[in-house]
Amino acid sequence: MLSKVAGPALAVTAAIAVAGCVSGHSTQAPVFHPSGSIKPVAPATTASAAQPRSRAAAVTMPPFGKNVRILMTSWLPRNGAQAQAVVADKDFELAYLYAEYTSGNDSSWARYVTPDLASQLQSSLARPDVTTESFNGTIRFFKMSVIRDPSVPGDFDVSACFDNSKSSNTDKRTGKALPDTTPADEHYIRITDQLGKNSAGEWQVVSNLPAIFYPRAKECKP
Repeated sequence: MLSKVAGPALAVTAAIAVAGCVSGHSTQAPVFHPSGSIKPVAPATTASAAQPRSRAAAVTMPPFGKNVRILMTSWLPRNGAQAQAVVADKDFELAYLYAEYTSGNDSSWARYVTPDLASQLQSSLARPDVTTESFNGTIRFFKMSVIRDPSVPGDFDVSACFDNSKSSNTDKRTGKALPDTTPADEHYIRITDQLGKNSAGEWQVVSNLPAIFYPRAKECKP
């Protein structure tokens, strides 16, 4: 799980690499607060809870500024359970990316992860390269896929290609773009999240597999 790579922002991929599988899934997802405290997420509002998602339902797009364009693939698998897991993963990736955009000040990502993973991500978002920076430009998620997790029955592994080649990290205070020192190939990454159901029957991200960079991730060829 890499919060940011030396150049443009990278959504949840490899620095704290939460490798391995977690078999226990908790009901309560914590919220990250800059102060370091973790509190349960408030229940969904009546309006949102009363509207279950269909396979084709749109994901939740955070309120990025006009200087940012996020292209999230519309792909969904035909299998109902897999589709629900994929939508949850898309929501998580977008929410975590928004947390980076807000320099670690937004906590909406926490509702999509287990408490164990949340503590890892909390540390990642508290890093100086997150709290002092934001980003602008275009970020793209594409070639998404889902498979059954090979180690934990009932879990799914959701993968996607991530392209941040047309975005730039910016100084939080001045808004100016920071130098991009990332090798060109490392702007194209294969990211994978393991998702499982908690006791309430909700899909949550359990762990993040190590990122794979192009050209090893041939399917993410620019």
